[in-house]
Amino acid sequence: MAVTAKNGKYFYAWSKILPDGSFYLPDQALQEYHIRTDSKVILMSGRNTAKGFSVVCKELIDNSPLAKVFASLPQLRSFSIPEGETISFKERVFCWTYLGSNHYIQLPLQTWAEFGVNPGDKLLSLRATHLAFNNLADGPYIELAKQVRGMTVYE
Repeated sequence: MAVTAKNGKYFYAWSKILPDGSFYLPDQALQEYHIRTDSKVILMSGRNTAKGFSVVCKELIDNSPLAKVFASLPQLRSFSIPEGETISFKERVFCWTYLGSNHYIQLPLQTWAEFGVNPGDKLLSLRATHLAFNNLADGPYIELAKQVRGMTVYE
């Protein structure tokens, strides 16, 4: 169950990185950002945290402030690099992966480490910008979210 917390921040759910490197993306976040299952998704590290990632709505990239960044990463936009392999650009880490019909993505453990997280870590999925939703292991909203009762946890 998604909730609106203090300061108007919208939390979707908690998800845990499983031992095999899989991670559940909440249905409500995927719907809100028009991200379809059985498709490729782009992940990007955040600016305000070293632990977590954003799931980017790739259809909105061209009309966003990040358009120039993604224009500099044609191999990411064309998915011509191997799935789960990272590219660093302007202090951010990027990769792509497949989102299955079961709402799970799966990354190599090394890729998770490059996003500052590891199997067993529980990440908070929350609304971010019009372009992406975040999945964070630390930062100012984590303690606030820990106080919310009844939020779904995917393990």
